[in-house]
Amino acid sequence: MNFPTRSVPALTALLALGASLAAHAAPSAPDAFATKTVRFHRSELATASGAQALYERIAAAARIVCRNEPYASVRECRARAVDDAVRAVDSPLLSSIHGSAANRVEEVVLR
Repeated sequence: MNFPTRSVPALTALLALGASLAAHAAPSAPDAFATKTVRFHRSELATASGAQALYERIAAAARIVCRNEPYASVRECRARAVDDAVRAVDSPLLSSIHGSAANRVEEVVLR
């Protein structure tokens, strides 16, 4: 079976951080946000290992997208970028992996 390649260009910096992106990352257009496209095959979302691999690529892309943010905004930028990308893919398995990862991070922060 041949599955089409898809991509999720949803790794965008926060809309709320648009001003800081313009000031610090200097995108070419006034309303531009940093983006990183993550390509994937829908077939990857059929298995837990495939969805986990995609999730890791999304998280890596979020680190790239947010690397020019001010230190105080990096964590929020990464979280929003990953949230947006996972929502754009619209996969229950990927959403579950993301929910588990987000809960682990929150648990560590609360300790």
